[in-house]
Amino acid sequence: MGDNVFLILPGCDDTNRGDQALIWQTVRLAKAAGYEGSYYMLSEPEHCRQSAAEGIGQLDYILHHPSARYTKHDNIHYGLGLKLKWALAAGLDLLTREPLAHKWSRRLLLPLYSKKTRKTLDYFRRAEAAFVKGGGFLHAYGGFADTYKIYFFLYHLRLAQSFGVKVYVMPNSFGPFKSPLVKGMIRNVLKKCPVVMARESISQQMLREHCGIEAAVYADLAFHLESDPDFDPYACLARKGIDCRNEKCVAITARPYRFSGEADGPGKYEAYKNALTEFAVWLDGNGYHPVLVEHVFSDMDHENDMTCLAEIAQRLEGRCRFSLFADRSLTSRQMKQIYGTFTHTVGTRFHSVIFSLASGVPSIAITYGGNKGDGIMADSGLQAYALPIHTVTAKKLIGAFQSMSGDAHRLRREISAAQEKLRQQQAQIIDTIRK
Repeated sequence: MGDNVFLILPGCDDTNRGDQALIWQTVRLAKAAGYEGSYYMLSEPEHCRQSAAEGIGQLDYILHHPSARYTKHDNIHYGLGLKLKWALAAGLDLLTREPLAHKWSRRLLLPLYSKKTRKTLDYFRRAEAAFVKGGGFLHAYGGFADTYKIYFFLYHLRLAQSFGVKVYVMPNSFGPFKSPLVKGMIRNVLKKCPVVMARESISQQMLREHCGIEAAVYADLAFHLESDPDFDPYACLARKGIDCRNEKCVAITARPYRFSGEADGPGKYEAYKNALTEFAVWLDGNGYHPVLVEHVFSDMDHENDMTCLAEIAQRLEGRCRFSLFADRSLTSRQMKQIYGTFTHTVGTRFHSVIFSLASGVPSIAITYGGNKGDGIMADSGLQAYALPIHTVTAKKLIGAFQSMSGDAHRLRREISAAQEKLRQQQAQIIDTIRK
């Protein structure tokens, strides 16, 4: 630890290609701004090998999610028993981890903690700065679980600030905030940050109105992600029997989703899967080759795309021609190139849409989880192609796809024209955080 130390917050890993892109881009832009040194991310060691190959170090979490103690891999729907266990774990963490986020209690109690915890805290103590990677992690719809979620995501930011570390917030989505307590928690952390950036206008307005925080708007950092010059996406797909050179292939990304807090969440999830199934059948019947693409993988069913994709594939068997593409060895750069080979993308995983748009591929976003999808699509002039997951149907998907296909030439011109604006934004971000 002889050189300068920089932190990437909050916790993240390589299993989500979008998060990985944001980590790597954060490091690239921070170094361009003069923050030269060693970068460290909070992650489990087995989930950050590709980032380690990029020279990014790994640190253990100080505050773990309750699922680290009570793991349920089949976790698309939670029972009351597991929720109570998680509440107990959260309460214990509040007692044992909150003191570490305060200078005086940390100094008093530090000798009582494990060597692993003290090691991570030493990196926080030595850090020159911390960068909050882009994303959309700060939104809450009310209730105890969402309040704890915000506490969990803010914890390591607060920890860094307690050491006097400047925390720079890269382009993020914010809101909605349904709880006054949540608004106060977010305001208390962000007001101490020298730089806060939003990745779309809705979030900028949300921060201003609800938290009194001013944020400049810059596009999602993954738009800037460079390609891997040694990777041939067409050859990679061909090895899976997918011929994107000669066929009109359409990428479809899907994810398990709980529809938390809504009546008949399981029923809505079934309706979502049925919508994608019927849409894929329609694509095949109209001269397209639907390709189900795994974008995120995880040990937990709730975050593992294949949990959902396998069910859709099972429903498609015998009804139409389709392909299933999954290659967990690919990096975010390579996945971006994969999406660039398709004629269109219909994505629930929003970074599959961002990767596609950045590659000039017209895309439909199935939006969920805060303002990220609706906001970014609206700022891009593509709000007509943002369909909420709660109300998506095959009919709506087909209608949006037909409209998009008829307007594809104009959309590609606009997407191409936007690339120059994105290049200018990179320079502006670098200037904003310049050391």
